[in-house]
Amino acid sequence: MPFTLMFSLQRRQDQLFILVLNLVLVVLGFAEFQLATAANPFTCYANDFVAPDRAVAPYASKLAGAQDTIVAWADEMASYGPWSVTYKPVVAPSKDKHDYMSWAPYQWPDCSKVPNHNKLTQSQVWKTCPYVFRDGQVNPDRWLPNDFQSFFNLSDAVLYNAIASTLQNDSSSKYSQNAVKFINTYFLDSKTAINPNLNYAQMNRGPNGQHGEYTGILDLRAFAKIASGILILREHKNPDWTSDIDSKMIAWCKKYIKWLQTAPTAKQAASAKNNHGTFYVNQMMALKLIVNDKAGATKLGRKYFGGTFKGQMNSNGDQPMEASRSHPYHYRNFNIAGMITNARLLKYADPTSDVWNTTSNGATIKTAVDFLMTTEPSASKETNITAEIYPNVAAIMSIYGDPQKKYLNFLKNSGFPYTTDANYLWDQPAVNAGAKNAANNGAGAASPTLSSVATSSPTSVAVEIRPGRVMGCMMLLVVFVAMSGLC
Repeated sequence: MPFTLMFSLQRRQDQLFILVLNLVLVVLGFAEFQLATAANPFTCYANDFVAPDRAVAPYASKLAGAQDTIVAWADEMASYGPWSVTYKPVVAPSKDKHDYMSWAPYQWPDCSKVPNHNKLTQSQVWKTCPYVFRDGQVNPDRWLPNDFQSFFNLSDAVLYNAIASTLQNDSSSKYSQNAVKFINTYFLDSKTAINPNLNYAQMNRGPNGQHGEYTGILDLRAFAKIASGILILREHKNPDWTSDIDSKMIAWCKKYIKWLQTAPTAKQAASAKNNHGTFYVNQMMALKLIVNDKAGATKLGRKYFGGTFKGQMNSNGDQPMEASRSHPYHYRNFNIAGMITNARLLKYADPTSDVWNTTSNGATIKTAVDFLMTTEPSASKETNITAEIYPNVAAIMSIYGDPQKKYLNFLKNSGFPYTTDANYLWDQPAVNAGAKNAANNGAGAASPTLSSVATSSPTSVAVEIRPGRVMGCMMLLVVFVAMSGLC
């Protein structure tokens, strides 16, 4: 399967470069293409939640590699911020530059029956020509309104700068200041703030389009990362996270929560039985935590694990709805990442929850990962995204323990530099201790020796690939598009 790497940068010259590159590719006839990654990649997780108590200094010496990676990524991402929906070169049909907008990735214009179609401008094509669905074929111009990439970059910047702030000697540092600045610019500053809705997310174009779809709710799933950053700053009483910023962010989130509870497209996403339903809960639980509603977050988590989750797996851990997709290896991994995030959010909101032992037809989240570890990506021609599984394996090793070194050996044999990956800070063996046969407060589960996995370079590859400072943030597009919400 051919794959695409996408540049996701905020600067105007980079946007122009992307547009020109896409146009050249269209002229050459390439719907999908390949570019070499630059040096120094970072792992970008499909989603994750880092509880504030997982980011508490001083850290153990064995976490030095993970700390170095976190600081390096915090610096890297900060160099490209801040981000805003008002920076995109096109505007939503509302004509309000503060409205979030993204275009459905697999939609292509068919202008063959439109009069004078050879003379249509680009903007006329978007409104005049009917659009047709071509599964797996990404329309290059869908990256022109870059709100989706910007939000994903924002979430990583907030998360890693917040964690990096805990590594500093002073309570106020450039890292905490960065995180606050990025949040203020994107959500709160009247000149650049996003409106609290996704009315134009994954928008269909053409004469019958110009509106968002329920798949677009997935675009802001990374609120779990933003919630992590905010809670770290808030609970550590960082002076840069002021009461004024906190109250304004809570007010914004309450408005967005109301939209997610009432908008027809949001309701459709909430009722979805596949990964869309999983990630809707990710987003809503994260927002509830930001507004200090742990009870509401707990209710959402319990409802998911008592309902939607129950129908997502077979007894062997396979996921029929995700397995039926054109890229089953990716979608299985993607939904597992959402499950893990939901479990972490619920465990934070309600520490008494036995969520890690909750079953779907007898299978736990661990069973799903175990099944996927035996699945060959080559069977569905997805060998280029094999690395998606690594963060999920690392998380399961952390939660359930690894007395037989099954997960450790899997990571070791893959070459994944686990101990220098950022998630080693919160996925070190046995730190989360929540499942039966796992550790209790760090005791009882085997803690495998991971020195054999470590590398001298803090580089890692999983889910989406982020290269170094030369090109900025690049992503594996076929994964990224799939994760952007088509079902």
